[in-house]
Amino acid sequence: MNRVGLIGAGVMGRVHAQAWAQRPGVLGAMYAPDEPARDLAARYGIRACATLDDLWSAVEVVDLCTPTPTHADYAVQAARAGKHVICEKPLARTLDDADRIIAACRDAGVRLFVAHVLRFFPQYAAAWAQVRSGAVGDPRVLRLGRMAPPPPAGSWLLDEAHSGGVPLDLLIHDLDYARWIAGEVGTVYAAQSRRHGHVTVHATLSHTSGAITLVGGGWAAPPGVFRTHLDIAGTTGVIEWTSDAPMPLRSHGAAPPAPAQDGAALPDLGADDPYAAELWHAYDCLESGEPFRIEPPDARAALALALAVGRSVASGQPEQVDA
Repeated sequence: MNRVGLIGAGVMGRVHAQAWAQRPGVLGAMYAPDEPARDLAARYGIRACATLDDLWSAVEVVDLCTPTPTHADYAVQAARAGKHVICEKPLARTLDDADRIIAACRDAGVRLFVAHVLRFFPQYAAAWAQVRSGAVGDPRVLRLGRMAPPPPAGSWLLDEAHSGGVPLDLLIHDLDYARWIAGEVGTVYAAQSRRHGHVTVHATLSHTSGAITLVGGGWAAPPGVFRTHLDIAGTTGVIEWTSDAPMPLRSHGAAPPAPAQDGAALPDLGADDPYAAELWHAYDCLESGEPFRIEPPDARAALALALAVGRSVASGQPEQVDA
């Protein structure tokens, strides 16, 4: 059995630790140079490694849940130590760093999985399967979006030069999904709005297939609210879904206070946890040798799309997507 070592004790580190715990014995160690990481290791009863060398000696797979600009250094070190790499999205902050990670994994003969979780949300996976079955003909117009609360004061995400802001933190989910559904993108045109600490971005993607995708969203929802939607119009039909769809049972009265947010906001995961689904998919593929649902070139392409959106926001002009 491959043993997994976790790096990162923030929001995503905790989400991943909870997902790994569904199969006892798989999550074996954690890089724990500080108190939050040691506390998380203790919570799950796993080995707390004071150094990266200690972690490399304890595991076969490294799960990387640290801020985006740190991904390249950690991933390259893990690959050179002979460890398979699971990396939270986005793969890196720049395409050069993404290429460095991909090359290091290839040269070391280890596999790289980038955790683009939207491909594992049941509604999005089901819509993709319907498109692939021909249920709506050829995709022509896609409308995708998500709206989350702004990160809390002091979050590393708010340093947009560091994090990439809304395009890399949030909209990259929909950008990856648009490419999964409708194929490669030639150009993007995007605009951004800022008001009272809220940031929204809207982008138009021109696919080389002739399809068009409209992507919108941002850090602008009230505390505790996360909304997302998809609408795929093809030549013979339409698929649509929104997280605002009425629930079978509703209650009325004063809304409970939203829990304190200490990092990136997450949607309500429901009974089918897509984070667990993506991690167990990656793990099972490592065990079996089967291909991943998302391979490194796909993750690099999603990053290229998000960076093009950022450039278009800055220039006010359409931007080519880097190859």
